[in-house]
Amino acid sequence: MKFTLELDILFNKELPAEAHEKISEWLREAGETILLKGCPKNAIEEACRITEYKILNDRLHLKLESGRRVRAHVGLMRLWKFLAPRIGKEFKVGLKDVKVKKFLIEVELDRKPLKPVTLPFTEYVKFENGKAYLSLKDIDMTAFKKNYIDKLLTRLKEKIAAQYVTGKAALSRVVRESPPRLEKYKLRDDPTPLLLEKKWIKEYPLAGVWLILPPFTALIRAIESLVIDRIAKPMNFKEVLFPRLIPLEVEYRKGHIAIANEIWWVCRPKSRDPAFFEDVVDYAIITGTVPREKLMEKLEPPSCGLSYAQCEPFYQIFFKEVVDLDEEPIKFFDRFGPTWRYEAGGLKGIERLTEFYRIEFAWLSSPEKVIEIRDEILKRAEKILDKIFDVEYYVEATTPVYLEHAGMVEEKESKMEYVKTYDLVVKLPFQTKSRPEKILEIASFNVHEDFYAKRFYFKEKRNRPVWTGCVGIGPSRWAYIFIVRWGLDFDEWPKEIRKYIGEKLPKSPKLVTW
Repeated sequence: MKFTLELDILFNKELPAEAHEKISEWLREAGETILLKGCPKNAIEEACRITEYKILNDRLHLKLESGRRVRAHVGLMRLWKFLAPRIGKEFKVGLKDVKVKKFLIEVELDRKPLKPVTLPFTEYVKFENGKAYLSLKDIDMTAFKKNYIDKLLTRLKEKIAAQYVTGKAALSRVVRESPPRLEKYKLRDDPTPLLLEKKWIKEYPLAGVWLILPPFTALIRAIESLVIDRIAKPMNFKEVLFPRLIPLEVEYRKGHIAIANEIWWVCRPKSRDPAFFEDVVDYAIITGTVPREKLMEKLEPPSCGLSYAQCEPFYQIFFKEVVDLDEEPIKFFDRFGPTWRYEAGGLKGIERLTEFYRIEFAWLSSPEKVIEIRDEILKRAEKILDKIFDVEYYVEATTPVYLEHAGMVEEKESKMEYVKTYDLVVKLPFQTKSRPEKILEIASFNVHEDFYAKRFYFKEKRNRPVWTGCVGIGPSRWAYIFIVRWGLDFDEWPKEIRKYIGEKLPKSPKLVTW
């Protein structure tokens, strides 16, 4: 690893002539002390070195070179802290800012990238002979103070590692499965056209969003009630109402900026004054269309996203808080409203939705209890599929979904013998309309370890490890596989579902034209 940094330290006023010699002395002293601090004697060549300097009236020009030990940007910050009080006290001159002329980095790679990599703050990222060569740009004092440089190098390695992950299939293994049951399924094809024909759903002018009408709504609510009665209540989960507007800082801490391409972003109006939107209103009334570009001009940049995972607010509850693991585990579930995911053109049937309804379970406790809670939820969910839904399914151990969302790849094995993420997958007798596969993932069961404790800065009163977990169960997707298995004849449905609905299904309205 090699760093070459050329820059000017700018003064807030001109130096007196006598300052030049003194600053030279201080630079020599720094090179023999603070720039070597923490570097082993057998690796001095890896420390930061001042290889060139020039003292001007209003600035100090420096060229810093280093290896991996005391890196050039770390050396710069040490120099700043070393020089600022001395120059200020002796000559009444302050250090104002830095102006980077050139910043080159050479770093060895464990893997050869499979395709080009782009990074912010870089003029170029080149690869040759097992190394990456970076030229940085737009680096200011904030970048040095907040250590953007080391974070950038970490991100480089993460992006290269991610190129070697080809998806869940490459990292998944089936851990158990139900007996074969496909021959029992009442429907042999996607139920979306049938649900449209029977007026259980109606198309809506937005891809992945449907009008869910009384019969299908009754089924979805019945499944929701079943899940709450069989999982949430006996496991003592408490119901909460989580917000669906997720501020940018929460999106960042959750790791969702890495999936910005899948999130619906929310923009506030620039003004609440009706006159500000008058031209938009006039145009719409006259033309019968909404002027999208003109409307966009009236909006602020995004301030939040629509909830993607539903559990984002759970971790925000504990932001910078201290918890007590001597208390009972904190266990919440939420069914307040829908979550949203942008799936572009991949939405054709009702099995994959832009707007969908889920029951989200989230909990916080010790490592052992977090794993125990996750496994118990999975056991109970399997029992519903096995004993009531009577579908063919399997459980697979797979890539931790929270790492996928954060754009990260797990490189090390856990010390504990357990699986971080299980997916519950139902087999179908047909390919879904949205994807060419005869399966449907219907729930994900996750142990996060201390991933969110670190990102949301919460700790335990005695510094014991704090872990979290989450499970999302979508009644709308469960209703889909229920219909495939049992059909639309209410009288043939299992009594465990019918009891939540009553003697018969509610009907959709009769219209002259539909």
